Amino acid sequence: MADAKEAIRELRSNRGYVKASITRLCGSCTDSDIEAMLLPNLKVKLTKLESLFTEYEGFSKKLFFLSDSSDDEDYSVVEGKYFSVMAKLQDAIEKKNVPAKHDDSYDAESCSRTKLPTIQMSCFQGEYSEYQPFISLFDSLIHRDKHLDSLQKLYYLRSYLKCEPYDLIKNLPLSNESYLKARQLLDDRYNNKYKILNEHIAQLLDLSPLSKSTSANIRSFVSSTKQIIAAIENLNNDIKYWDPIILCILTRKLDTYTARAYQMERDDNMEPKVKDFIEFLEKRALAMENAEPTTSKSSKVVVNVAAQKTSANACLYYSAAISAGGRIAVK
Repeated sequence: MADAKEAIRELRSNRGYVKASITRLCGSCTDSDIEAMLLPNLKVKLTKLESLFTEYEGFSKKLFFLSDSSDDEDYSVVEGKYFSVMAKLQDAIEKKNVPAKHDDSYDAESCSRTKLPTIQMSCFQGEYSEYQPFISLFDSLIHRDKHLDSLQKLYYLRSYLKCEPYDLIKNLPLSNESYLKARQLLDDRYNNKYKILNEHIAQLLDLSPLSKSTSANIRSFVSSTKQIIAAIENLNNDIKYWDPIILCILTRKLDTYTARAYQMERDDNMEPKVKDFIEFLEKRALAMENAEPTTSKSSKVVVNVAAQKTSANACLYYSAAISAGGRIAVK
């Protein structure tokens, strides 16, 4: 029974987070915002909104089957926002996807003089672990954009490379044929699964230890751990048997009090799991946050006001005594 209540509480919390994300995304898609967006950005927002709404529906269905009482969630509000913004985004994408009337008489020289729109992306500087996220985002925003020719894509690619990656392709001639050659050179050099996996494992080994167990430090530790494990899983590595090794690395980075608390709480009859370890740390961070004392500003204001009134009365008394030629008795 307790497990069911905990599951329902967690589902509601997750659904609330996704609902808030949908609300923020819809709020950034006003008519004026959509009108000013570039086609790649419109597509990214459309994909993100679809993904969030799918998650929202999934959590709602699970709650429907788990919860005995009726759910007070107003689905129509979220659905209304979703369908309204989806319609606007799809309409804007269709309008910007309309091909030019004179595609057959495409003038390469005039196109080369056209100022290309700025697309914000982080630069790739040669770290193996960053290559796949970089190239996936580049493909989504630029490589699959049919409105860009190969030369324009090469221009974007060069602008997002620094250090060794840029040196690798900088001597290629500026032509349409060079784009695919540049992609191949980068892929051969940096799409090295062995090196990428090694970098992620090194990041896990080099995680900063929890020298002081505070809620902020624990949450930072958990966040870094989750990111590294997710990156390893994205390489199609089956890490379900890695738990003892990963736990050995992570528990050695805990401070004495947290390590002791984990050993006291875990079930000795169950095989330890990374998932349970992370849940323990998250619960500990939440407990620390809830136990932190809150400072009351109102009491300070009352004290300050009282002090100011006392000081003002003393000044008035002093002025009156001086003007009357009297003396002030010092106590």
